[in-house]
Amino acid sequence: MSLIGVEVDVATLGNIDPNTVLVVISDDTGKVRVVKVDHKSIAENKPFLKVAAGGAAVALGGCWRRIGGTLVWVDPCV
Repeated sequence: MSLIGVEVDVATLGNIDPNTVLVVISDDTGKVRVVKVDHKSIAENKPFLKVAAGGAAVALGGCWRRIGGTLVWVDPCV
């Protein structure tokens, strides 16, 4: 799956609108870029971000899905 977005100013992190996905990326030189993800690029009703439980590398705690155009936390991720 590929997500599509537009780069936004780092200051966007100080005031995030509801139902928004931002990706923060630091390259090999430490330059930070923030990308606002277009919801249409997120597959409907499929996990697009899985979160490990308690920092464990294997056990899943939950996941984010786009359901009906809204971002929904699902725990456990099934």
